[in-house]
Amino acid sequence: MLAKKYTGKKLVDNIFTISRKAKEAIANYGKANVVNATIGSLYNEDEKLAVYSVVEEVYRTLPPEDLYAYSTNVIGEDDYLAEVEKTLLGNDYKESMKGLYISSIATPGGTGAISNTIKNYLNAGEKVLLPNWMWGTYKNIVLENEGVVETYELFNSNGGFNLEDFKNKINEISKTQESLIVIINEPSHNPTGCRMTYEEWKDVYTFIKGLKINLILIRDVAYFEYDDRTEEEKNKIRALILDLPANILIMYAFSLSKSLSIYGMRVGAQIAVSSSEKVIQEFKDALSFSCRVTWSNVSKGGMKLFAKIMTTPELKERFLKEKNEYMKLLMNRANLLMTEADHVTLKYFPYKSGFFVTIPIGPNVDKVIDDLQSKNIFVIKFNDGIRIGICSVPTYKIVGLAKRIKDSIDKF
Repeated sequence: MLAKKYTGKKLVDNIFTISRKAKEAIANYGKANVVNATIGSLYNEDEKLAVYSVVEEVYRTLPPEDLYAYSTNVIGEDDYLAEVEKTLLGNDYKESMKGLYISSIATPGGTGAISNTIKNYLNAGEKVLLPNWMWGTYKNIVLENEGVVETYELFNSNGGFNLEDFKNKINEISKTQESLIVIINEPSHNPTGCRMTYEEWKDVYTFIKGLKINLILIRDVAYFEYDDRTEEEKNKIRALILDLPANILIMYAFSLSKSLSIYGMRVGAQIAVSSSEKVIQEFKDALSFSCRVTWSNVSKGGMKLFAKIMTTPELKERFLKEKNEYMKLLMNRANLLMTEADHVTLKYFPYKSGFFVTIPIGPNVDKVIDDLQSKNIFVIKFNDGIRIGICSVPTYKIVGLAKRIKDSIDKF
């Protein structure tokens, strides 16, 4: 009875399966004796969900009409969308980005932003170019929309962005497609925590500006709040899109799940940037249509929460102060893991910021994961490597973790 395009599709979620095993181990052996590195949410040192005090306070004091009513607009609250654009593009973006057309739509999380983009810009049978190390849901979104997954090598031999493979794959696909969707997850990449340099971004934009095909570049910025680059560095990268040709559309996929640690509220946004007024008008027309027929409305409470914090100086200052403390916690955990990994010669992908560190293993990855589980260490498999959720593992449990992982690898 299923539609043909859905026949054979079945969700196999590795993360929730392993997470369930970790919870069973905790029930049997006690939390102190289990390392649960499967969780992708930010946890404090007591292994409880990190909740910003300013977020909790503001949300509890929102008026009922902001909590329970439909959003004022199908595309989202005006004040929310205005603050999203300022947050991503800079407070003065209307001045600094003159000549570009910008529009935003509220979505249910970053997932909604990516899904809605692919749904609206992908023709059945076309390829979508994804990084080979990626959040697996990208693939499922492409498959749901009858696309074909193609990947580029994320890292070159020096651990930097693999521009050559990126260019080669785009050039090859360009021979058979008039349009192409590409995803770059940066900064704080899931699952590796890597980050591109200004020079790498400059090379990417220089290349894509010379393309003849229509290119939709999805920048998944779900973890951007945990990027420790200076505002000056961020502005330099933003400025690279000032002279976009009309055939290039930049689509930011934004998420409040990580930014405010409000995962269950499902609030995000799509931010489209183009030098073509026509392209942006198409975005407004088509994607608002998709919003209405897919999820209808995004949580008004979540949007009003973000807008109030961002537009109230004392609340914003409190938020930024709390966020900086969590960023320090993440960096302390990452530095400890990487320092101990260096000591025992355990390889890991280059980490700069974010929730995860990934360790490449090779063909024995499944055996290593099984061995780690026998030690009550639970990790997530990505390709032929394992992802460590430093976002949720308390610092004291990271001590000695690198050696225990290296011992398991050395067995095979």
